Amino acid sequence: MRPQKNQKKENNNIIKINLFAISTAKNTNKILKNIINLSSGQINLKLHFGDISNQFKASSLVRMNNKKGTGGHIFEKNKNFYGFEYQLMANPYYKRDLETFIDQLYRHSDAYRYKSHNLKNLQDYIDYYHILADAISELIIINKINHILFFNIPHLAYDTIVYQVAKALNIDVTIVTQSLIPNKFFSLRSIENYGMLRSNLKSKDVELINLPKLNLFYMKKIKQKNEKHGIINIKTFINFILYAFFKNPKIIIKPLYIWKIFSRVNKIYKSFPKWRDPFANFFHVNELAYFEHLSEFESADFDIRKKFVYFPLPMQPEMTTSPIGGIYRDQLLAIEELSKILPDDIKIFVKENPKQGSYARGPLFFHRISRIKSVVFVPSYANTKELLENSIFVATTTGTVGWESICAGKSVLTFGYAWYRKFPGVTEFEKGITYQKIVNNKPTPKKLKYKFSELMGNSHKGIVDRAYTNLVNDYNEEENSFETSVIIRDLILNNKNTTF
Repeated sequence: MRPQKNQKKENNNIIKINLFAISTAKNTNKILKNIINLSSGQINLKLHFGDISNQFKASSLVRMNNKKGTGGHIFEKNKNFYGFEYQLMANPYYKRDLETFIDQLYRHSDAYRYKSHNLKNLQDYIDYYHILADAISELIIINKINHILFFNIPHLAYDTIVYQVAKALNIDVTIVTQSLIPNKFFSLRSIENYGMLRSNLKSKDVELINLPKLNLFYMKKIKQKNEKHGIINIKTFINFILYAFFKNPKIIIKPLYIWKIFSRVNKIYKSFPKWRDPFANFFHVNELAYFEHLSEFESADFDIRKKFVYFPLPMQPEMTTSPIGGIYRDQLLAIEELSKILPDDIKIFVKENPKQGSYARGPLFFHRISRIKSVVFVPSYANTKELLENSIFVATTTGTVGWESICAGKSVLTFGYAWYRKFPGVTEFEKGITYQKIVNNKPTPKKLKYKFSELMGNSHKGIVDRAYTNLVNDYNEEENSFETSVIIRDLILNNKNTTF
């Protein structure tokens, strides 16, 4: 059985939408409420994954706790197998989708959260995937859902599985996601379409706009220089206590073991500049191993005068790698592919993300990257601007560095669904791609300006992610909530074209 799409009310042409919304923030909940009110009864909110004040608490599905929303917990009544998830398995992308879900859910595992779920092995993850997919499918079907709204590209496991179920059941989807362009957001129907700009504007209708310099506000504390090393601070002690309390209480009575741990911690701090605080956000023995491996590269020599391609690693886990990195959420796979197309005399300068922790960075990560002869792993303080300017071209999964590169006149190779992937100067990786094709594809200011203007013409005014309000002067929450509600309502009702 499948939900009927876009059913029409008898005796008139009004489309009735039974909506399922993924909205976990106060600002998007406000927008959602406005959407319903402005729809004149065309849109009915039937399901809502949000916080405890909403129907179902979304995060309880990845933390695997029993915290309820106003409608309880989805497993409160759902205790039987219904078989609705069979369509997921019939999907040719089933294994890829399963891997994506596991990758995202793993961020809540024992190694990366003080309060973690209790999944321990691959079979646990597979079992939970099928249970959750079956339960969500049942909710969708009994509520006759025919449209699902996401306020960001699904990347948090609970939203990802809803998206995968929606695609398997052939349900319409609207995704809105904030851009780094101030007061602009994008829209799309499918994750794979991200960056596939609609060409629904005629040349004469495109109003040319100057290219902006993006404000990477989330990187403000990151420096591009070496400085005196850091020291153990109060945050480190607090996070160690949390680790001991939640993960290993027995170490409290082992002072020698604690002394050995802090000796290692102290050595790590002495290896990194002060701004790179390894244990400010989280402490785990895995973090110790990661930073010890990483510290080996802090004194590494690298010659910026050599011929090289620059590959900065995006932070993981993040949306930029999973899901919009596609199979190249495995970033070493991208680097391996890159190494195979480069001439022997060209190096790959790899720089770690300055906010990265041990996620996806185990000892085998460093062993695997050391096997790629062309790779030079540069220190954390290596200047990104200098690396970009001196590189032959830049390679990335979907990172903002790609945009910065084409704005600087550099060619870019992308491995994922970057929002700028169809811009001049950007080459999308495919089997058989040649080095010469990449370097010959250079951006020109005129074509770049036109493409950016076309993107802005297809984008929407407003803020759907509250973290980006600081990019807007004189931001007015009430005005923004109303304006974005009108836009998203029209997207749901198919009265407005999506960006991608």
